[in-house]
Amino acid sequence: MADFLPMNRLEKRLRSVLRDRNTPLWNFYTPLASAELWIFARRYPELDGSGLVAPEGKDPEICTFSGPEGSYVGIYTSDFRAEEASEKLKLPDKFWCISAKGHELLRFLSGFESELWMNFGLPECQYHLDPDMVEILLSRPEPAAADRPTEKVTFAVEGNPEQYLGPLKDFLSHQPNVRAAWILSPKTAPLAAGNSRAYEIHLVMRDPEDKSLLQKVRTMAKALTPVEMEWTSGVMMADDKSFRRLSKESPPFYRSKDFLR
Repeated sequence: MADFLPMNRLEKRLRSVLRDRNTPLWNFYTPLASAELWIFARRYPELDGSGLVAPEGKDPEICTFSGPEGSYVGIYTSDFRAEEASEKLKLPDKFWCISAKGHELLRFLSGFESELWMNFGLPECQYHLDPDMVEILLSRPEPAAADRPTEKVTFAVEGNPEQYLGPLKDFLSHQPNVRAAWILSPKTAPLAAGNSRAYEIHLVMRDPEDKSLLQKVRTMAKALTPVEMEWTSGVMMADDKSFRRLSKESPPFYRSKDFLR
C-alpha cells in the first residue's frame, strides 16, 4: 500500500495505525470522537443556504456503497479527502459532503447495517473501523467542546504586501512540499512605534511537521517589503479553524497546481 502525507492531526494518527501494527488503536479512536469528520449525503438544492442538510424533521440520507461482501459508508478525515474520493468514485451530483463531530456522526451511523470505512475509495489512507472499537467509543461520554481562543486575524490585509512578493511566490512554486500559502494581518497593536505593520505568512505543507522553510520565507518577505512591514511565519494544518475560514473566504497568496491532492 502506498504511503500518504497527513493533512491534519487525525490523519497523522491514522498514518501511524496504518504504518505500524504495534501502534495502540486507541491512539486513533480516542481523538476520532472529537474530530470533525465528513460524509456524503443527498443534496437538497432547495435547502442551499439554509444551514439544513435535510428537510425539517428528517435525517440526512447518507450515501452508501455496494460491494461483493455487503454495503459500506465512507467517512472522511477532511473535506479535501472527501473531494478526492468523490472524483475517484465518480459520485453523482445528487450527493454532497457534510460534516459533524465524530461522536455525533458515529452514533448516528450506529443504526446502519453498513460497514464503516475511513477514507473509503482512497486505498493509501483507507481504514476499516472496527465495530467493537466504535461501540466502546460510543459508550463513553461525548467529548466536551474545546474551549480554545480563536486567533484574531483579518483577511483584508492592509498595505497590499503581495505587490512586493513576486520573487517569494516564484520561490514557493519551486518547493514541491508547499501546497499553499496565505498572508494574514493579526488584529493586534503594531510591533513598534510609528507606522510598523505586522503580517503573517502561513504555509500549508504536504507534511504538516515540515517547518524547514519558515526561516527562509520570513527572511525573504522581510527583505522584499518596505522596512515598516514586519513578518512572522508558520505552518497551518488542514484542521485548523483559521485554515478552514481562509479556504472559504480568501484566496491564497500562493497555491500549487495539485493543491487538493
